[in-house]
Amino acid sequence: MDWRTLQNRVDCGVFTMRYMETYKGKSPWNPGFVNEDKKAIQDSQLRFLRKQVYDKAKEFVKTASTEDVLNDLDNKIRNRLDQFFKLDKLKKPNVTS
Repeated sequence: MDWRTLQNRVDCGVFTMRYMETYKGKSPWNPGFVNEDKKAIQDSQLRFLRKQVYDKAKEFVKTASTEDVLNDLDNKIRNRLDQFFKLDKLKKPNVTS
C-alpha cells in the first residue's frame, strides 16, 4: 500500500474506517490517502475524516436511544453484507432449548 505510514501510530481507527468505506474487493484499490512523505496533506485528510466521524456520532447520539443504536448497527451490518457478498438476507441461527 503506497499510503502506508511508519510515523503515524494514532490514526489506525481512521485509516481502518476509510479502508472499510472504500474497499470493493477489486484491484487496484486506493482509499484516497496521499503518501506519508506529504505529511501536511495526509494530516489534513485525517483531520477532515476525524471531523466527519465526530459530527456524525454527535448528531446520532443526540437523537438515538440504546435500542436505536443497536438496531441501526444491526441494519448497517446486514446491508453491508448484502451489498458486498450479494446475500439475499442474513439468516439468524435457529436456537432451540
